[in-house]
Amino acid sequence: MRPVNSALHAADAARQAAQWQRNKPSLYTDLALGAVFLVVAKLYGLTVAALSGGLLGLLLFVVQRFVRVDLLGGLAMFGVVMGLLSAAFSWWFQDEELVKLKGVILGGLTASLFLSDGLLNRGRYFGPRLGRYLMHAVDARRLCLGMATLGALMALLNFGVGRWFSTDVWLAYNAVGDLLVAMLGFMAVMRFARRR
Repeated sequence: MRPVNSALHAADAARQAAQWQRNKPSLYTDLALGAVFLVVAKLYGLTVAALSGGLLGLLLFVVQRFVRVDLLGGLAMFGVVMGLLSAAFSWWFQDEELVKLKGVILGGLTASLFLSDGLLNRGRYFGPRLGRYLMHAVDARRLCLGMATLGALMALLNFGVGRWFSTDVWLAYNAVGDLLVAMLGFMAVMRFARRR
């Protein structure tokens, strides 16, 4: 029995290592985009940071066409569209208080997209695209419903921080707090969506 367990463990470790190698460039790209947003926001303001993020998203989408490495991940088009919506929102309003609340609107939109896919399409669009980054098999419908709940929670938290705290606190929350909430929430969603 022990050799079978060792072989299964080795195969699982090899699969996880291959998956990490495939996903590593897109994760590093996400971290770099977040760092650029934070630096540009501190130097030039939120509107310029949002516009820069939209332009970088477009540039990465173009670059992705010419490189073999997956820079943008399985939800690349979704991310680029959300970045462009964020840039358009920032350009249209050009008010830092409203720019801070764009996370609420975009988070609500994201939650709505996941919710509609989970309820109306059984998670067949976003589920497999997100599932390619996961180590375990998941139920696509439950994954979409969990992501919709997480998106709504993050939108509410963003609203609270943006409404009742300073811009510096909001930037810190977006740089660190939002990531922590997303990571912990994502782990809870994975537990909810994992196939039994």
